Amino acid sequence: MNKGLHIVFQSLDAEHVLARVIWREQDSGGGSLTLEIPVRNSAAAPKSPEQLQADARALAVRFARAFADTIQD
Repeated sequence: MNKGLHIVFQSLDAEHVLARVIWREQDSGGGSLTLEIPVRNSAAAPKSPEQLQADARALAVRFARAFADTIQD
C-alpha cells in the first residue's frame, strides 16, 4: 500500500457498512493507522460515493490533527 490516505467500504448488513480509513506515512517500513467505523448504509441515508468518500476523508483529517496535537517533541 502506498503512502497517504486510503478509504475502503465493506458491507456489514442491509443497514450498515464498515468504513476502513487507513493512513500511512511511508511507502515501506514505518507504521500505519487504521480506523474502522461502522456507518449507516447508503440505502438508509442516500449519499453518492463521492459524498461518502468526502465524509470519510474529513473524519480522517480531523482525527489526524487531533492525534498530531497529542505528540510531544
